[in-house]
Amino acid sequence: MGVKRSIKMIGFSGLVLFLMVSQSRAMGLSDFFEAGSAYLTHIVAHETGHNAMANMAGGRDVQMDFFQQKNGSFFAGVTSVGEIDRESVLPFRAAGLVASNYTFDLALSSYRAQPSTYNKSLLFFSGTDFLWYSVWSFYIKGSRDPGYDPVGISQETGLSSETIVSAALVQTALNAFRIYSGHDGYMPYISVENERMNMGVRVRF
Repeated sequence: MGVKRSIKMIGFSGLVLFLMVSQSRAMGLSDFFEAGSAYLTHIVAHETGHNAMANMAGGRDVQMDFFQQKNGSFFAGVTSVGEIDRESVLPFRAAGLVASNYTFDLALSSYRAQPSTYNKSLLFFSGTDFLWYSVWSFYIKGSRDPGYDPVGISQETGLSSETIVSAALVQTALNAFRIYSGHDGYMPYISVENERMNMGVRVRF
């Protein structure tokens, strides 16, 4: 998959999901506050996933920071660990995306009960997390900083950036389908254990 084609597909998928969860009317001040709160919720949930995995794996000197500049790269949220077993590095890298998936599921349940600006915004941020993080890391930033989750996952698994972006595109498309259709027949997932990461799609009949 070429870079230009990938960016176009990512932009289109993001736009579709945004339109699905956005308000048809103009956003007021309270809506911006709700959207901002949803973004902060998403960032905290993502980093909490890293933090929980690091502690489960017996990591030492675990630290969670927000809106930090680190090694010349900006991070809205970053969780660092001073020491962790080599086998647990991959699950640690992926744990933030796992947390985003859980956040999306919770937001989707809340959205179906009450489609507020907060719930819609949280759906957007958590539902596109893997996709936007991947395109930022590989195509926009292009620094190959392992502190960015998709880059770290690529380095640990040997998967190419194109493969990771393709997986993120599938996940985002299925998230959008779940919002639009109201059905959960196809559910993308990422799961981690102390020494491994799993990724796939659950099918419900």
